Amino acid sequence: MLSLKEFILFLKQPNAEKQIEILTIKSFLILVWKSILILIAIDIIIGLLISMPLRYMELFPEQKEIDFSLNAYIKFSLLLPIIEESIFRLPLRISRNNLAISFGLILFIILNKLVIYLAISLSLSLLVALFIVIKIKPVLNKVNSLSQRYFLLFFYIQAIIFGFLHLTNYKLDIQYFYLFPFFIIGYIVNGCFLGYLRVRYTYGIYLCITSHIVMNSLYCLLILK
Repeated sequence: MLSLKEFILFLKQPNAEKQIEILTIKSFLILVWKSILILIAIDIIIGLLISMPLRYMELFPEQKEIDFSLNAYIKFSLLLPIIEESIFRLPLRISRNNLAISFGLILFIILNKLVIYLAISLSLSLLVALFIVIKIKPVLNKVNSLSQRYFLLFFYIQAIIFGFLHLTNYKLDIQYFYLFPFFIIGYIVNGCFLGYLRVRYTYGIYLCITSHIVMNSLYCLLILK
């Protein structure tokens, strides 16, 4: 039901039409397990083909060090996966709730660096406003129509932005800017795979979040000091 081959076929023509139902908790857990294996396989393949050659040539950047603490572990293994999936994967299926939550979180993150209370208040205001506006049926129908027409573009853009945001994980040398896409190609492919899970399965967003949490938890154990 879930395989690397099916994912590759999906990438040729991404669409949000056909959905597979997840009927039991057992089925959900099996899908999570398979998703983890596929995500690890993607990382290994990209590591062998791209990361290792760049490291051999001393072109791959060092990862930023993060001091181990319970707060850091919770942030990277739990909070960030939930936030990232809510922003990038949740709106792959259009609804007023999904759009309101996604854009509300985006505004919060942008303003969070400035004034935390302003970020909270404006984000909540935007969430309520979007919820009301998108409730208007013609508006929701128009957004839904555009998302279906340009789904392929929307799907790949969310994965590319997701990937480039992870450049902040590295100590970058601007003179190697032309290599930046190679540094985060694994994140882009992972973003595509998580997007595939989102649109292919019912309760796909929970499948994305759970898989992302497990992967981040595993990597946190390796990189946190």
